[in-house]
Amino acid sequence: MEELSFSSELAHAVVLRDVQQHEVAGPVVVVNLAGSDASVGHGQSSALPGFSSTILHGGSVTGSLLAVLSVETVQDTEEIARGLGWEDFYGSGPGMPVLLRSAQHTIGTVELDPAVVLRQPGLEPGGKTFTVKANLWFSPAGTNCGIHNRHDFIEVHTQISGLGRMQKFITQEHPSLYEDQLLSPGNTNPVPFCLEREGTFIYPWHQYRADTDCIWLALEYHPS
Repeated sequence: MEELSFSSELAHAVVLRDVQQHEVAGPVVVVNLAGSDASVGHGQSSALPGFSSTILHGGSVTGSLLAVLSVETVQDTEEIARGLGWEDFYGSGPGMPVLLRSAQHTIGTVELDPAVVLRQPGLEPGGKTFTVKANLWFSPAGTNCGIHNRHDFIEVHTQISGLGRMQKFITQEHPSLYEDQLLSPGNTNPVPFCLEREGTFIYPWHQYRADTDCIWLALEYHPS
């Protein structure tokens, strides 16, 4: 068990490596960071696929690489995050959205098959090594966190508290919205938004939107 650098009163966060029937006390969000299935349960286990998550109130987990984050109910989340030194991503200028980012933690490496992970027809199958990095974000209710389409990594998001959504757009304008993926605590957006082309990752215009005050986990998979 390894405590992550951004673990705090907002969300206590650890990583479990190569565990068998490891008992957890909940409620906690369990995220499978690996490309292979993990399992969770109490008495009767069920699969937790790679790039997916659930909330456990007890029971055990088995898997090669799992993140476990406590589900906290706290007041004054923004003030606490600022007190912890979370970065104000857009700065404090007038009219800028409030988007606070915790320190980032490099968790380690995993073997993934992008053809499977990205569900991408025509992509030649084969395992590749990726470095996993993680951090938390916070935004208050009603925040549009910024439409963008550039990452040099595979990205997924797991909701820790509050209600949010990942959105896709035709252009960088809000009226061009064409897809909403709703996120409540314990949910991960099911398939990364990107496609791999000639060793790079191509994203549609997309953003995170906070419907309520939200904390979410960003996971980045960087080609090694």
